[in-house]
Amino acid sequence: MRANACSDDNEQLQGIKQLLDNKERVTVHHAFSLHNMTSSDNGMQLHLVLKFRYDVSCIALFGAEKPENDVEKRYGDAHRLFPYCIFNSVEETPISWTYQLKGTEVNERIELFTTVTNVKYMRYYPFVLKLLNLKVGTDGTAQTGRINLLPELKKGKPNVDFGVFTKETSAYRIAKDGVETGDVICRMVVRDLTADTLGNFSGIYTRVYTVFFFEAKWVENFATYIVFSTIMMHLTVFLPKLDLASLVGTVLAVALTEVALLFVMPPTDEFTTAECVVIVQSLYVIIQAFVVGLACDDEISGTTDCVIQMWHMFIANMVVTVCTVAWCVLEYRRYKGLVRSIKDTFKSVHAYVGMFKDIDKQI
Repeated sequence: MRANACSDDNEQLQGIKQLLDNKERVTVHHAFSLHNMTSSDNGMQLHLVLKFRYDVSCIALFGAEKPENDVEKRYGDAHRLFPYCIFNSVEETPISWTYQLKGTEVNERIELFTTVTNVKYMRYYPFVLKLLNLKVGTDGTAQTGRINLLPELKKGKPNVDFGVFTKETSAYRIAKDGVETGDVICRMVVRDLTADTLGNFSGIYTRVYTVFFFEAKWVENFATYIVFSTIMMHLTVFLPKLDLASLVGTVLAVALTEVALLFVMPPTDEFTTAECVVIVQSLYVIIQAFVVGLACDDEISGTTDCVIQMWHMFIANMVVTVCTVAWCVLEYRRYKGLVRSIKDTFKSVHAYVGMFKDIDKQI
C-alpha cells in the first residue's frame, strides 16, 4: 500500500512538472493583502484586496474583452476580467475594480468585503488550532483550463500581506516571520478534471490556497477548566470529618460546580481534553462520597482513624492530580503533533506547489 502511495505521488509530481513546463499554458500571478478582519458567526469577515498579474493576451482566454483605456476603475461593481472564484466564501460585497496596462502586462486589482469559512481543531481544548484559509481559483469557464495560477513571489517567497495579524491589538496574531515559521503558507494546487469532470468542464484547473495558522492562547482556559476543577476535587480530603448529611451536600456542591464547567465550555462533537478531566474528576468525587459514607462512622469523627482516612483521601487525590498532569502533558504533545502533521500536508512537492488531495481534505 505504501509503495502504491509513493508511486501515485511520483506520478502527480511528474504531472505537475509537465504542467508548469507546458508552453501551451499561460501563467497568471496572484497576490493579495488583508486590510482588516473580524470574526462572525458565519466565519471570518475580511477586507480583502485580490491582485492578478498576467499578459494582455490572456484576456481572450478569460472570455472577456480588453478595455479601451490603459487604466480603468469601477466602484461598487462586481466587474472583473480574470474570472476568479473564492471557493470558501459565503458572502461577497464588491468595493472597487482597477485595470492597469503597462506595456503588455496587466495588473488587475479587486477590493471587496468577503466572509470566508474557517477551520477549528477543538479536540484538544483548551489547546485550539484555528485555520484561516483563502482558496482562490478560476470559475472554470472559457479557456481557464489552460491557466497556471501561481502565487506571486517577493524575494523568493509568496507575496502575502498579513500585516493586520502582526498588530499587538489584533485578536488573531502571527509573527512577522510567519512565512519562515510556517504559520503562513501559500501554495498552488492542481485539480485534475480530465477523467472525471464532476459537473465542470473537462480540464486541469489550478488554484492558490493560502492558510494562516493561529494557535489560541490557552493559559486562561487551562486555569479555568482544569486547574480549578483539580483544586475543587481536593476539597474531598475533609469528607471523613463530616456527618452523612453534610457529606452528601458537600459532594453534590463540588460535583455540580464541576458539571457547571461543562456547560460553559465551547460545544464540540467529541470529548476534549478539558471535558475528559472535568468528567473523570466529577465521577471520582462521587465515588469518594460512596466510599467515605460507608467506611467512616459519624462517631469516629476527629479520632485517629478519621485522620488516617483523611491521609488516604489526600494520597488518592494526589494520585489523581498526577494522572491529570500526565494526561494534559500527553494531550499537549498530541496537539503539537497535530499542528506539525497539518503543516506537513501543505509542504511543497515542487517549487510552491502542494498536493490538492491532501490540502483539500483539511480546508
